[in-house]
Parts: sequence; C-alpha cells; structure tokens
Amino acid sequence: MNVVILGPQGSGKGTQAQLIAEKFDLEHIDMGKFLREVALLNTPLGKEINEIINIKKELVDDKILKKVLHLKIQDLPREKGIIFDGVPRREDQLAYFEEAMIKFGRQVDRVILIKLSEKESFQRIAKRRICEKCKKVFILGKDIQSETEKCPVCSGKIIQRIDDTEEGVKKRLKIFQQETMPVIKYYEAQDNIIEINGDQIIKKVFKDILKQLKKIYD
Repeated sequence: MNVVILGPQGSGKGTQAQLIAEKFDLEHIDMGKFLREVALLNTPLGKEINEIINIKKELVDDKILKKVLHLKIQDLPREKGIIFDGVPRREDQLAYFEEAMIKFGRQVDRVILIKLSEKESFQRIAKRRICEKCKKVFILGKDIQSETEKCPVCSGKIIQRIDDTEEGVKKRLKIFQQETMPVIKYYEAQDNIIEINGDQIIKKVFKDILKQLKKIYD
C-alpha cells in the first residue's frame, strides 16, 4: 500500500499518517519534518532550507524536494508500503513524484484528503508547540499547561514553530489553496481521493480513514 495524505495546516495529517503507518506497517515519509530537521543543520543545504521555510515562509523548490525524495525511498524494499506526508504539494511536483514512484516500482493507491475549516485551522495551530530538541509536538492546554515546561521526553525547551505564527499560518493556508488544490483536483480526476472530515477528534478521524481504506483492501 502506497498512500499520500494531504490537508491544510492544523488538519492533523501528521498524526493520522503516523497512526496509519503503525496500523498497516508502512514507512512514514514526513517531508515537512525532515526539511525542518535539515534546516537546523549548519550546512549550505540547511541554511538554504531555513531561509525558505522559516524566514520567507515558502515551500522549498523542486530541486531540493526531488533530491530528498529519492534519498528517502531508494533504500526501501519494494514490498514495504509508504505513506507520504507533505509531498506532492504542488502541481509541478507531480511529474517527478510519479517518476520516482515508477523508478522504484511503486504507484499511489489512494490519496487521503483531510478537510478542515480555516477557523478551526487557526485555532488548532495557535495551541501547537514543539520541542526544540526532539521535535515532539504538544498541544497547549492539553499535553502541556505552559510553554515554560520542559519536554517530558528529552527535557528540551518547548517553543512555538516560526511558521506557526498567525502571519505564517495565513501565508501557508493561501499557499495550500493556490498550489495544493490543483494536486487534489488531479487525483480527483483519477477517482483516487478519499475525503475525510477533519473537524473531529483524532480517534474519529482515524476511524473514518480506516473505514475507507478497508473498503479498498478487504
């Protein structure tokens, strides 16, 4: 099984991707997380990615994504399924994404779209925090009560991601509508989209995803 999961900021696609990966023993390729990790490195590539995603608050170019994508999947055995989280995000990424899939003997079986209202997206992201050290994500008021707390996993400092500010979220939501919706329409034309209501608790969203996937693979 090879699955792509898409959705606007705050839709919980990363959480759902991890749950799906555990349920079906898939490799979870989280492009956003990987790029953020590289952006922390004191290397030419790290500095370039940091400039793009943290300062300009834009998406990285295709040259970088193509390189990272190939590195991520080239060593995986073909029988190991993948859930792609954060790629392809733009219409012009589709060509090299599908080229890579063919090269490594794979195909996209389904695309999961988690739909979320803009209002809910803002509310969720406003509460999102991350450990500066281990990158674990926390929800303020649920997982932690204060930003002054230390990460319970590694004792690292808990911060708000640079691109989780109001300005950053507005820009990313606009990018999603302008650049990611054409990707969704592409897969819709192939009758390959599963639409899920993201305005629900995590367990209910996951239950709905499983229900749709089981229709295909049972």
